[in-house]
Amino acid sequence: MASSLILTPPEALAGQWRMYPEGANAQVCELDLALQIPRLSGDLECIAGWLGERPTNWEPTPDGLWLYGIEGTGIVHFNRQKTDRYEVRLKSGGVLVLVRDTP
Repeated sequence: MASSLILTPPEALAGQWRMYPEGANAQVCELDLALQIPRLSGDLECIAGWLGERPTNWEPTPDGLWLYGIEGTGIVHFNRQKTDRYEVRLKSGGVLVLVRDTP
């Protein structure tokens, strides 16, 4: 029997997140995934330093989360590792981590 991935609804991902290079938790950038415009807020210039472009939008995918740039082009796709933890391997070889901000 084949299995398929289920798309996480945007409402389940909306909220406060932290992004940092794996192993460097002290270099944290805050990110807010919103359902209304603006769809992204937080330390976007900080995040642009790692991605090479400032993200402006996002959407869930069955296996993760896309961040898009000003032109609507995909900048980076984070792969879901487990609930509230996503990762992407950058061109530099490092891993960028996105985790939900927990109180």
